[in-house]
Amino acid sequence: MKQIVITMMLILLMPSRIMLGTAYAEKINLCAHDWPVNEFLRGMNKLGQLDEFNLNRDKFATCVYQLKKGQADMMLGMTLFEFIASQQESANSVFIAVMDYSAGGDVIVLRPEINSASELRGKTVGVQADSLSIHLLHLYLDKNGMSLNNIKIADIPVENLGKAYISGKSLAGIVAWPPITDEAINAGGKIAASSKDFPEKIIDGFAVNRESLQKNRAVYKEFLKKWFAAVRNPDVLEKSAEDLKIPASEFKQWLEGAYIYQDAASSLQMFPKAKEVTKEIQDFFKTGPASIPGGAARLFGKEPLNTDSWFDDSLLKELVKRIILTLPQNKGKLK
Repeated sequence: MKQIVITMMLILLMPSRIMLGTAYAEKINLCAHDWPVNEFLRGMNKLGQLDEFNLNRDKFATCVYQLKKGQADMMLGMTLFEFIASQQESANSVFIAVMDYSAGGDVIVLRPEINSASELRGKTVGVQADSLSIHLLHLYLDKNGMSLNNIKIADIPVENLGKAYISGKSLAGIVAWPPITDEAINAGGKIAASSKDFPEKIIDGFAVNRESLQKNRAVYKEFLKKWFAAVRNPDVLEKSAEDLKIPASEFKQWLEGAYIYQDAASSLQMFPKAKEVTKEIQDFFKTGPASIPGGAARLFGKEPLNTDSWFDDSLLKELVKRIILTLPQNKGKLK
């Protein structure tokens, strides 16, 4: 009898992921950086929707590194730029869903006396040169008949850019995202352009380790289902703001810098565009601008790779199919 009781207790104490029949006994490591849309995870966590995950909030570059090295199973809010850059070194992850695109959340801030892109010629702009910000700077200069070769680049970690701008006049401007850019704006800088001027060019999504996806398809599918419900749920928004210790109205303002996909169907429809932008970024990587400093130069001079295997929309398709089949007019019409 004692043995039976002990056995039953062990079963009851088993993690729910094992009880559900998933093959992976350990929690999935999820890394998320300080992109505002990622903060929905706070509310989801408070509502007990992330029990399958170890949630790690860290710097953007740290999350990219952890995914590339297999230390993280999933990165939330990974841009296509960083995804491609990391895949060049280690193609061990796959893009499973589009989450949002930056619609003003990434910003170019210039000194108040600089009135046009052409006035940047020969001047120095601060940017983390191996990040998406370098691509936004490229888009801005190209739109105005300039190139990265016409300016000087100071490669500065993104978290230090605001302070670097304030500390002296050596930087004509910086490229980053709030709250980093807020420091420069509060010091008199002005917004010259933002990702709002280049819609659907800075795309964020969910990147997952291939092995983890293979072992835990059911868990990731359920996560996507919960995610798309969460970004529409006022309770999740309220809980997220509460965890951030800010009013819900302020959190909503943070989110204005991104266009958020709110269901599996719209995320799925964005996949062709994501693949198109991937090709554009690979073309950008083909030729390294002379102005790119040492460390970031490793990203350039690369021939475009076949990226089709880097995208897996199968989970989204399964979710969309499930929704279609559960509509009242379609019940019982299984194929």
